[in-house]
Amino acid sequence: MLRNCILDLINIYVDGVLNNLDKDELKKELIKNLTSCSFSEKMVKVNESLDEGLNALRSLGYCVIDIKARTKKKLYVGVSEISPFYLFFETGLMWNLALDLPYIPGSTIKGILRSYMIDLCRENEECISYVYQIFGIPENERHRSENVEIYVTGLDYSSSLLVALDSYPISGDKLLAGNIITQHYFKGGKVVENEYQANPTPLLRVAINEGVTFRFVIGMHHDAISLFQEWANSIGYKGGSLSFFVPILYAFRQGIGAKTSRDYGEFNFEDFSLVSFNFTRPKKLGKVRVRVNGRR
Repeated sequence: MLRNCILDLINIYVDGVLNNLDKDELKKELIKNLTSCSFSEKMVKVNESLDEGLNALRSLGYCVIDIKARTKKKLYVGVSEISPFYLFFETGLMWNLALDLPYIPGSTIKGILRSYMIDLCRENEECISYVYQIFGIPENERHRSENVEIYVTGLDYSSSLLVALDSYPISGDKLLAGNIITQHYFKGGKVVENEYQANPTPLLRVAINEGVTFRFVIGMHHDAISLFQEWANSIGYKGGSLSFFVPILYAFRQGIGAKTSRDYGEFNFEDFSLVSFNFTRPKKLGKVRVRVNGRR
């Protein structure tokens, strides 16, 4: 039976509380245990599960994009989630308790790709319409970014033309790492007027380590290929049939997960394969009307 690192963590935590161990010392002990825990056998098993998911998408007639990418910087996913790590470190981390591994939800992957694609459109309404045809058209939606507010009205509602499986780590010597975050601009829970009033307090957190390879499996319907090409053309990129790689590579460089503005969550692209172009189940495309800042 494989060792469950989360159960070990709970036991250490309970023992520390019962023995009145200092909070910071307890966190250090938890980090020490996590970073020494081996996840290699579990990563082998989850890789086999992703093979099954890939074959299922292929049998449904999707073109399957199978990508491997390695974390260039530490990765935080689901920091606000109430996960086992929230109890120990006051911050979460997406974790599959059954597989005993961290993961990036498929819904998060799709949301990141859609958001970056809309940002790259730079308020071009036709460009944005392609994005919503790819990712599905809800009845009513409002998208806000720093400089634009976009209202979308679906006329013929449709589901997404992409299916993203949850992404899991499949290789890496040390899956988890301790990380110290120092809050410089708060004192007593309030924002300070200048840095001299700050009282920095180092916070010990756990993150997914650098050098960990994740596997991303995305099923794409045939109708999405031409839409990706039109979207890429509208932003000035002539990528042909491989245009769907543009937002994926862009997301790897910009970062996935939390704290991307501080250089967390960056990936290095490693390898990819296109598993099938045998499409069998067409979907009806919806229409979309985009209004940017009150313009039609």
